[in-house]
Amino acid sequence: MVTPSSTCRIVETGTAHPGRWNMACDEWLLNMALQSGQPTVRVYAWSRPTVSLGYFQKPDALDSNPHVAGLDHVRRLSGGGAIVHHHEWTYSCVVPAGDPNAAPGTDLYDVVHRSVIDQLATLAGGPIAGLGLREIADGTDKPALCFARSAAEDVVCGKHKVLGSAQRRRRGAVLQHGSLLLRSSSHAPEFVGLEDLVPELVLPEDFPELMARTIAMSLGWQLAHKPISNVELQEIAQQTDLQPGT
Repeated sequence: MVTPSSTCRIVETGTAHPGRWNMACDEWLLNMALQSGQPTVRVYAWSRPTVSLGYFQKPDALDSNPHVAGLDHVRRLSGGGAIVHHHEWTYSCVVPAGDPNAAPGTDLYDVVHRSVIDQLATLAGGPIAGLGLREIADGTDKPALCFARSAAEDVVCGKHKVLGSAQRRRRGAVLQHGSLLLRSSSHAPEFVGLEDLVPELVLPEDFPELMARTIAMSLGWQLAHKPISNVELQEIAQQTDLQPGT
């Protein structure tokens, strides 16, 4: 087994990409962790509204939903329900095999989600009313859309889910990624986001950077900023027959 590093590589903060590239990059980072033992964090956006289906969902899971007709569809490496990625920040963190944070269970969800809650409270100047972990799931795990499902580790604001995450484990390493919903989308109007619920909360322009640092530090890692190189861009593209930047 490769010895895990205590230094986390932050590869990007706030860049927008097409959905296929985002999913290819997350999988590439998971594979790289297996080879190098280095943890990584990225916080990113989507260059156009996109539906990501959970790994085990059927391709026609949302065929009856008129709001997502015509949107790009991609498949995530992780399980769970479909997500309409529009007005949000998405994070991914990769934990190498042998790192204590890769232990089975829900601790990784809890630590990352609590760190985001604390960061938001810091930006708000104090605790945000109703913002916290759901703690008790209501059993709604059947709807096609992730934000209609319920898990104890979800971050909620009042009764509304604003952050949900999913994982993929591969040979002891873990990819965890999740979506922080900022505002309601016309493609998923039934879900409201953090800025809808807490309009007085204004996220700074460098919030993706703050979010990446917060997640990495909460997991006990030292930080090293190292953007994805041109050679690595080629590797990400090759694994899914993509052209760089698509």
